[in-house]
Amino acid sequence: MNSRALAALAVASLAALAAPAQAVIVLNNGDSRGLDVILGSTNADHAVQIGDKLFTFVTWTSVAFPPPAVSIAAYIANNPLQGTGFDITGGFGDVLPNDPSISEFNLRYTVEILPSFIQQGYRITDSELTFNGNATGAGSYARVDETLLDVNGVPGQNLITPSSVYSYGSNPGGNYSQDHRVFGPPGYTKIEVNKDVQFFANAPGGTSTASFVRQSFSQTIIPSPSAAALLGLAGLTAGRRRRR
Repeated sequence: MNSRALAALAVASLAALAAPAQAVIVLNNGDSRGLDVILGSTNADHAVQIGDKLFTFVTWTSVAFPPPAVSIAAYIANNPLQGTGFDITGGFGDVLPNDPSISEFNLRYTVEILPSFIQQGYRITDSELTFNGNATGAGSYARVDETLLDVNGVPGQNLITPSSVYSYGSNPGGNYSQDHRVFGPPGYTKIEVNKDVQFFANAPGGTSTASFVRQSFSQTIIPSPSAAALLGLAGLTAGRRRRR
């Protein structure tokens, strides 16, 4: 091997070492992995492929719920176009019900459509947030608040929508367990989600719990310009035939 080839090999090796490692974990419907595995034991994020989407779990912040006690389970609807996502599962709740502080976790992640599906015209057009939170007792609550951001949007102007679900113990009717948000066309290929989940059991005797928080995304298929042109041509041809 000549000196030029050796130099090229050395540059390639250094580039490989400098590049952040990213492992892709493929989950089928119902499969699950511990959050500690997905986040990894180093600062390298792990990506999870579920159906046509790639989820990258960037940060998890929580004192009450350490990653080893939390799992991510794949969710795919019977018609994948109507929902693909995941459940955050664990024994969630107010871990110190007699303490005035809340039990909380924050998750930041991205969801993106795989390139091969982008080429087919897939675009995310809505999101659905669901949980089975339950709170009892005046002043107690369990809630999820999140913001969805367009990663390719203009910084500071890239909010797509906020979303929230909740259960309040002081009002039997204060339960809202599913929040469905429609974006509409043209849709998105990559979204960042910032999720804040809080549990507070107001003493004495209050409770606040949940065992899962589900996030799913639906999509539509936008035909390519060439396909749209073909459809338009077919429509014109059919119209001419009917007039004859």
